[in-house]
Amino acid sequence: MSFAITTRSYDNARTGANLQETILTPAAIQTRGIKLLFTLNLPGDARGCEAQPLIVPHVKLADGTIHDVVYVATMANQVFAFDANTGAQLWMVPLGTPIKSTTDIDSHMINDHWGVVSTPVADSGAGILYTCAWISKDGTAANGQHFLYALRLRDGQSVHPAINLEGVTYNPGHGRPVQKFRSLERKQRAGLLLVNGTVFIGFGTVAESASTARGWLIAVDTSSFKISAAWTSTSHGSGGGIWHSGGGPAADAQGNIYVITGNGDFDALTDFSQSIVKLHYASPGSGGHGSITVTDWWTPWTDDGRTGSNPEGEDEAPRPTNFQRVRHLAARGMLPMGGMDSAWGDQDFGSGGPVLALAAGALLAAGKDGILYTANLNNLGKTQPANLDPAATAQNYAKLKAAPTFYTYYPGPQLNPAPTKIESLNVLPGNVTHHLHGTPVLWNSAAHGLQHFCWGENGNLRAWSLSNSGQSAYLACSAETASAQSPVPPGGMPGGMISLSANGTSGGVVWASIPYGDANMEVTAGRFLAYDAANFGKFSDGSGSIVPLWDSQTWNWQFKHNKFNRPVVWNGKVFLPTYDGRVLVIGLA
Repeated sequence: MSFAITTRSYDNARTGANLQETILTPAAIQTRGIKLLFTLNLPGDARGCEAQPLIVPHVKLADGTIHDVVYVATMANQVFAFDANTGAQLWMVPLGTPIKSTTDIDSHMINDHWGVVSTPVADSGAGILYTCAWISKDGTAANGQHFLYALRLRDGQSVHPAINLEGVTYNPGHGRPVQKFRSLERKQRAGLLLVNGTVFIGFGTVAESASTARGWLIAVDTSSFKISAAWTSTSHGSGGGIWHSGGGPAADAQGNIYVITGNGDFDALTDFSQSIVKLHYASPGSGGHGSITVTDWWTPWTDDGRTGSNPEGEDEAPRPTNFQRVRHLAARGMLPMGGMDSAWGDQDFGSGGPVLALAAGALLAAGKDGILYTANLNNLGKTQPANLDPAATAQNYAKLKAAPTFYTYYPGPQLNPAPTKIESLNVLPGNVTHHLHGTPVLWNSAAHGLQHFCWGENGNLRAWSLSNSGQSAYLACSAETASAQSPVPPGGMPGGMISLSANGTSGGVVWASIPYGDANMEVTAGRFLAYDAANFGKFSDGSGSIVPLWDSQTWNWQFKHNKFNRPVVWNGKVFLPTYDGRVLVIGLA
């Protein structure tokens, strides 16, 4: 089979859909069921991988044999290659000493190590896997640095010496200070992006409330294997992490790059926190330097507006405005508080990631509010601070292709999802959070046309249709709920990790891994489900029901939920990363 999974969520549009699956059909799953075929073991780290597995078929190894190969990069800074059909380990290469678990990075001490956190990207034509590793000579966070590796697919050996990203600089202009990259402050969770011979590496921040917090995007030219450009999302203020709960930056056919940034400052000049940002990359010229520049953006609100201060944001002094002294609600199970120290300053638009609905000329974006914003790919709108004043917000929302809608918990509370005063969204319906972590899934089905799916915290799987004009309409939801046993309400992180497989426009299956507890506070048991993506049933009230085809709970399967990792499907097999050092490989019974 020629289909390769070379990047996070299958493609650079980040649709999360494999459209070449002919074996795992709804009918086959419903009649035959599924079973565990074999397990890929990932020794070296108790959790295993945060990175999504990648699969490249017909790889000729160093010994001359040809295999369909699964590549898994782990938190122990090890890269494994397995035979995708048998599970046999083909090779493993260590990249360097990972950082030992520390409260400096993870307050709940869930993780065993911090090594490769992001999903690598593969260039199957060139036979190279690119991966970013967090390496520390003594295992301490203080000495951790980020390196980009280029490994041969056939044997894992380095094509070039690894690039140390420490010290990369970016000059934002406008009299703002030159920024210098320091690994000590950065966490690299967003999946890598490969576009036209350039690898893009997105970074968030370890301490999100620090004055040094900011998002970075670093470009590496693959032909020279040198750093060619960099960009920071803030330089006057702070914040604007690029993390997407593991999702990658998106790219269109023209090479434009799209990111969604997190908490921080916004001034529409050099600070672009809480924003959808469109970027243009210019490759190096004769001088050897390229550039990454902002060409468009759209911003729903500022952290200051959410906490009852200036809705236009702060533009007088470089200071953090995300106010995460109180960590997000799902992490601590805390009720909302008022004032500038409120957890409402952590509504993190960047907790989701961009999905490009190219047929509709739209970008789907949702974050911790669980609200869907459908942006116009051809004209995001260039939001200005003045557009966020209550008197002007209607004009800012009008720049979207469609009005905002409650997404992860439709129909939502009796509130306007596009309010004049943004702090009116500071509510907890049902006393639970409805954050979206990671990207929605997009599919063009014969039954409903363009469809998209999401699964938020403390909620259920939801299906929507998307018109060519960008309007979304609710279709159905599942009865099953994520974090049904969350120990400390209102928390329940992270919701469902989902992907889709189909044979073109038919045979759609949504694959979902959900936690029983709060996977941010504890290592919790997981539940794995397969749903029919197009043929919906009815609940007793007449509303649409997404029908499960298979449920691990029925069969008493035991595994640990992998917090930000989604299952992937290839050639009749599902590859499900767990949080107990394994990848489960599942197929028809």
